[in-house]
Amino acid sequence: MVTIVNRTPLYCPRAGTSTFTRRGGKRKREGGQEFTKRAKGTCEFHKEVILLARSNSKVVPRQGLRHSLISHGFCRSAFCFDRAWTASELTNSLSSTFFHKLGEQVSFRMMLGCGSNLMEPSLGPNQELDGQLLFRVMKGKNALYLLPSTDLVEDAKTPESDIESDIDLPQYPPRQPSNRTESGSATSPYPVTDDSIDGQDGDLNDGLMMIQDERNDVDAAIALSLTDNRAPSLDELLRELNSQVNGEEVSIFNVNRDDVIDGTLRGLKRRSFNPFKRVSAVFSSSICAEAEGAVDEGGPTREFFRLLNQAVCRLPIWFGPDDSKMLTLKSTGVEDRLYYYVGQMIAMSLIHGGGGPHFLSETMFKLLVSGPESLEATIDHIQSEEIKGTIMKISDSQDINTLQDAVAGALILLDAAGVSPVVRTLSDKERIVKEMVYHFAFYSLVLPLRQFRDGMGLGSVLKKVIENPELFKPLFMSYTAKLTAAKVQEIIPIARSQPTGSNRSNLEERLIPYWLDFLLDLEEGDEEITLEDVLIFTTGADKEPPLGFSPKPSVEFQHDSDNPLPMANTCGNILKLPVSHENYEMFKKFLIMGIQCAGGFGFA
Repeated sequence: MVTIVNRTPLYCPRAGTSTFTRRGGKRKREGGQEFTKRAKGTCEFHKEVILLARSNSKVVPRQGLRHSLISHGFCRSAFCFDRAWTASELTNSLSSTFFHKLGEQVSFRMMLGCGSNLMEPSLGPNQELDGQLLFRVMKGKNALYLLPSTDLVEDAKTPESDIESDIDLPQYPPRQPSNRTESGSATSPYPVTDDSIDGQDGDLNDGLMMIQDERNDVDAAIALSLTDNRAPSLDELLRELNSQVNGEEVSIFNVNRDDVIDGTLRGLKRRSFNPFKRVSAVFSSSICAEAEGAVDEGGPTREFFRLLNQAVCRLPIWFGPDDSKMLTLKSTGVEDRLYYYVGQMIAMSLIHGGGGPHFLSETMFKLLVSGPESLEATIDHIQSEEIKGTIMKISDSQDINTLQDAVAGALILLDAAGVSPVVRTLSDKERIVKEMVYHFAFYSLVLPLRQFRDGMGLGSVLKKVIENPELFKPLFMSYTAKLTAAKVQEIIPIARSQPTGSNRSNLEERLIPYWLDFLLDLEEGDEEITLEDVLIFTTGADKEPPLGFSPKPSVEFQHDSDNPLPMANTCGNILKLPVSHENYEMFKKFLIMGIQCAGGFGFA
């Protein structure tokens, strides 16, 4: 008979707790810094964890054995893992959960079920199985198995094949001898080897054997998934953000092109607003009470986020040039939580595929990612010229009397900044200047920055930006890539008519050079419109979104119309060129006229 080893725990925390070691003390990171249990967040995932009873288990427990393990406390269903766990945090959390079985001395290895076999993940050089790697390799798997370093059941005298235990280890039929030839080779294509089966965990009828090639393939797949530890691309991160959108439900924004912020704020404050519903923008012309349309299939949404990012850039909560903005303190903005809503607008644009703001200064982006504590403030970071002048007057003082006079004239600012005005020596100048610069450059932005970051936290956008600042920087800072004729041709390729040699195809052969020359003329910058205007006319966006356009834009021809003007379907991203012009000059004239006059569009 086998009896369960009774190990009474000194301390047994609840499942999923990672704050304590086996001895109940606080754990420490490398370097001795204490930390506490992580708060619940979006990094959590849940899997079943099964602690095996024997150290030589090689196959996945099935049926009766599985139920026995569950009933005797060897299993935790829906165990809460955290992708942010380090390897030691992962191990400590599992050890604490099964402390009543493992005690102080027994360690374990983490195993995965591959078919009917248990296999240990193969790690790359200098690689540890942490929460993130475990999350990746556990995709599609229901359970994690813990293989103890020693048996957790005591075998008094009988061989393993005859064990009858208190945890109801199942009995297996005797192994059938294989048919062998005179040479001793097995005739079965799946020979039974001594390590193919474990008396505790398997059954021949449950398919405990796997072909050796299959085992090697599975092991290689696990190793590959673990060693592929590359950083995610911007495209992958944006698609992950976009995957939160529920396309079946709609959040409607009724906006006027002349005041996009006003309509957007009304939508964000609506009680039924949900940022993860698909955005539908309905524009209303400033000179026409009738709405431009009612159904948004993509084009108006791109137009909406383009106009919204432009409008956000013009808000008085920023200062600096249009391509290098910095937050500034506006008391009304804090009271109205405008900074928070602006953060939400930018986060929604990234989640819904609308692109980034492209106007933050490098300092502002660093503030967003790291906070003011990580930056060295300079006087150039201060917006007010009056405050700059006062600080410079203190900084330029060459003797103690001049310094005292300058400080006396700045008492109101010193009091506002919480800086001591006491001057004993000329060296006090450096302290006063440094503290004043830091306060008026960054510390005064604490409340606006906190609101802005809170808004940016929508849908884990800020979290991903903080984790991948170099990938997201081009979306937040000035967009410097110039749109060229070749790039427009790449974004909006020509869709030719079929078959080749037909009247329509021959007509297109004449018009295609017109179109290509038109783009080259716009690239030179001497025309009344730009290449960006062509992209806006076709898609509603002035630049290609980070995830590209969907559907793919195309240039088509109006063969069934004598309309001399170009037409566009911004939902389908289709530009339709006129075919009625006999020469390039007329073709170019009417294209410019049509694009200039397209102040709005109807939803198609």
